[in-house]
Amino acid sequence: MSVLNELLAVEKRLAHGSGDDYAEVLHDDALVIVPGAVLDRAQCIAAMNSSPGWDETAFSDTRLIETVHTATVAYTFTGRRDDATYSATLASTYLRRDGDWRLLVHQQTPR
Repeated sequence: MSVLNELLAVEKRLAHGSGDDYAEVLHDDALVIVPGAVLDRAQCIAAMNSSPGWDETAFSDTRLIETVHTATVAYTFTGRRDDATYSATLASTYLRRDGDWRLLVHQQTPR
């Protein structure tokens, strides 16, 4: 599986998941930047435990920048939850540790 497909699978898991999913993926020093907040690891996990995942998601315009130890995936995200739709440009930077990807920085810019 390509790195892009591997990371997009992680992103989709997180979009539909809970705080437990984030706890497995977030780096200890992670920052999650969403409209109106900058969350550390614990704050992000708590926020995701109190928020339902998306009912449907779509990822488009995907891009990947990869180095020896990091990879950043950027894409256009569209999500639907009940009757509400959210669209944003997202970027996630991962650090590879012991063969696993750990989410270090995630940012959302609403469209």
